Amino acid sequence: MRVRDMVPKKFKQNLTMAKKYLSVHKTTLYNKLIGVLTKQGNKTAAVKIINSAFLKVSQNTTLSMNKILLKLFLKLNSFVEVKKVRVKRSFHLVPFQITLKRRSYLIIKWLMQVVKTDTRNISISDKLAFEIEQTLKSENSKLLSLQTLNTTLALANRSNIHYRW
Repeated sequence: MRVRDMVPKKFKQNLTMAKKYLSVHKTTLYNKLIGVLTKQGNKTAAVKIINSAFLKVSQNTTLSMNKILLKLFLKLNSFVEVKKVRVKRSFHLVPFQITLKRRSYLIIKWLMQVVKTDTRNISISDKLAFEIEQTLKSENSKLLSLQTLNTTLALANRSNIHYRW
């Protein structure tokens, strides 16, 4: 049985888009995560942090790094984003559809936001590994709460769609 047959129909399109986007030789979530963590040209430190985090997650979940990234992308994938639009001296929250590139940016942004707000006195790679593992297990994850907050905000303000144009 192939992987495509095990996935529900509504996720098949997302799965093909995610596989296309997570291909090894192109711009991937992994490379973008390295780019976000790279500060002042210290790319090797960023690679060590990310590799150790994914190694810890892969040891606990027995999944490869590509499968972890794929599952993370599919769990946190969001099709809408809420933006503030000013109309006649008042601001309205308006949901917008987002592209695949923007979706990956939001996933990385939420991941780094959760890691930065974690106040425990452990390394960044441990914080990153813990949050990714919690997201994959769907247990008390701050990333999933950010994603559901985004979705509920979009649903609550869907009556403001006419302000988009």
